Amino acid sequence: MKKNNLTMKDIAQLAGVSQPTVSRVINNNPKVNPLIKERVLNIIKEYNFKPNQNAKTLRGNSSKIIGLIVFDFSNYYYLEMVKYAEKAAREKGYTIIVMNSEGNQSLELEHIMQLIARKVDGILIAPTSKENLKYLKNTTTPFLVINTIFKNYSSISTSLFDGGKIASDFLISLGHKKIAFIGADLKNPKFLGMKSSLEKNKIKMGKSSFIKTDTLNMKLDNIFYYLDSHPNEFTAFICSNDNIALYLISEFEKRGVKIPEDISVVGFDNTIISKILNISSIKQPMEEMMIKSIQLLTGSTSINNSIIQIELEPILIERKSTKKFKKNSP
Repeated sequence: MKKNNLTMKDIAQLAGVSQPTVSRVINNNPKVNPLIKERVLNIIKEYNFKPNQNAKTLRGNSSKIIGLIVFDFSNYYYLEMVKYAEKAAREKGYTIIVMNSEGNQSLELEHIMQLIARKVDGILIAPTSKENLKYLKNTTTPFLVINTIFKNYSSISTSLFDGGKIASDFLISLGHKKIAFIGADLKNPKFLGMKSSLEKNKIKMGKSSFIKTDTLNMKLDNIFYYLDSHPNEFTAFICSNDNIALYLISEFEKRGVKIPEDISVVGFDNTIISKILNISSIKQPMEEMMIKSIQLLTGSTSINNSIIQIELEPILIERKSTKKFKKNSP
């Protein structure tokens, strides 16, 4: 049985299920037994099965539909992404199908297969998994990675490294030298940008300058457990998104710590949260990113055959959550 010529019937035989069951798995029918669903998905992934791809090729018509797979709807950043993507696509005569992976690799793969089955003209994806990008690359469906730069894949993103650097440079200009970053990953380019800024300004980082937390599920109790055991260690914080900045400010105020008189806070993404609550934040040019993404995905140049990588420049939006550091502050 050749891997590249499998049909849905072949997948059903390999999984020991009926062809309609395979169809239900591909279309994410909730009535499928989870164990059967997992078995079918593993076989689909192993054999790189691409549902309905041949039918699409034979038809030769454009569906005028673009798939958008985002990482996390609980973050307002991704809601803004949907808004600008829909607008940019509509102006080009396309419709957007939006799917949320919830940071789950298996769910992301299901979404990819569903979009291919619906014969979309292309996919924009804020990915959770390189494995799923490998699967996509072996299809003929054009796709573009958004919100991060992935080596060997066409990608468009804001320079998150520069964003972290800009935030840190700004706080240093206000006189802060004890700056911490709150995020999920030491490899986060925002944190690496902050680290570069501190090194450039010959400011030593303490072991506690990175505070790890679950940014996806917003499990942030460990932040204040940590900070309460390290009182007065920091005068400023850079948060990996505005949701965390909001939580941090709220919890500080419960403890009688004033923002920005005692502590300065910079968020990331310049979402509606930072705009309404006057939180300084790093703005990503979301509208420009989505316009360029749709142009690339629907243009004459095949982004599957040539790697195109674009990084846009972030901008600091200064608001009332930051203030010049005074020596008598904590």
